[in-house]
Amino acid sequence: MEGQILDEILATDSRIRYAGILDKDLKTVSSKARENLTWEKENLDHQMVALASPIILGALTRFTDKAGKLICCGVRYDKGTLLLFKMGESFVVVSAEPGPPYIIMQKLEENIHIQCSPVSQLGLRELFDVCDVELAVGQ
Repeated sequence: MEGQILDEILATDSRIRYAGILDKDLKTVSSKARENLTWEKENLDHQMVALASPIILGALTRFTDKAGKLICCGVRYDKGTLLLFKMGESFVVVSAEPGPPYIIMQKLEENIHIQCSPVSQLGLRELFDVCDVELAVGQ
């Protein structure tokens, strides 16, 4: 089942390089890289899924008592984008080529039914455009 979900995620958009599933304890259950990915990119993506994701998710889940259920999170780097989604008791982690994550998030919502709502109801494009402006101003 995990392999099928990972295949579906990778097929959703050609910019998606790597997908992984973490259990409720933030341990990698399964992961898969796009075929023909360079070793350098695959290694970076594997490290983001296996190492960075548990740290980010661990920090974010500490606020669920007060902030409510964690739905999704996007992190942009110069060399890649990391997207994290809550799916049942597990987490789906996607790394993609650099760029605005809202298009990929929208495709994942439509094709895989990974929910990013209520953020999607606010308008992902507007939300991430605002985040980009705030980050650029803060640098």
